[in-house]
Amino acid sequence: MRIIAITVSVFLLASCVHTPEETTPATTGNGGGNGGGGNETDCDPNLVYFTNTIQPLIQSRCAQPECHDQASLQDGVGMFDYNSIMQQVAAGNPGASDLWEAITEDDPDKIMPPAGEAPLTAEEINLITTWIQQGAQNNACTSDCDPTAFTFTTTIQPIIQTHCQGCHSGNNPSAGLSLTNYSQIQTIALDGSLIHSVNATGGFTLMPYQSNALSDCKKQQLQSWVDAGAPNN
Repeated sequence: MRIIAITVSVFLLASCVHTPEETTPATTGNGGGNGGGGNETDCDPNLVYFTNTIQPLIQSRCAQPECHDQASLQDGVGMFDYNSIMQQVAAGNPGASDLWEAITEDDPDKIMPPAGEAPLTAEEINLITTWIQQGAQNNACTSDCDPTAFTFTTTIQPIIQTHCQGCHSGNNPSAGLSLTNYSQIQTIALDGSLIHSVNATGGFTLMPYQSNALSDCKKQQLQSWVDAGAPNN
């Protein structure tokens, strides 16, 4: 998620591609390459869902301008939607998947995200691995979101990590803006750019850029946290 105003429009237009929000209507897929189909379902804690978890993660870390977004297709590889991601995945077999090989690569010249960018955590690698093992389904679920919950550690920071840090971290964060700690996030909260960006108000372009807006619940959580003075709680 890119935090910018009209006066820094270049900053906006270079922003990363992000993802559908957790409350996207759920469609449970029945298999890797076919995907799609099914009824809305509550989230199963034993399953990893594409729309809720994998797509936000991959788009934040991989589908960036000049990398694997739809416009750039670096090395001929796109990672911007289910079908393009599945070109790099062998459903049920992580070891045969180019995606898995890239994120577990030992060679610093081959690993993805590339050296200098925020690396995937062990937990994120495990989520992708489990999703592939479970058939790499094009699935989604409806998860609970409490609009009254807005502590920094348990609510706000995870939103920023999922939707912003793919671009705004590492040795060369987009537009020079890093959002990896409380102080950095507090700054964009208190100057108003965070709320304006997620709502596309005040002359700001909607963030996440070129993707679905955050859910109303997530927006309310951010707004409540800002209204409370953006505490480090």
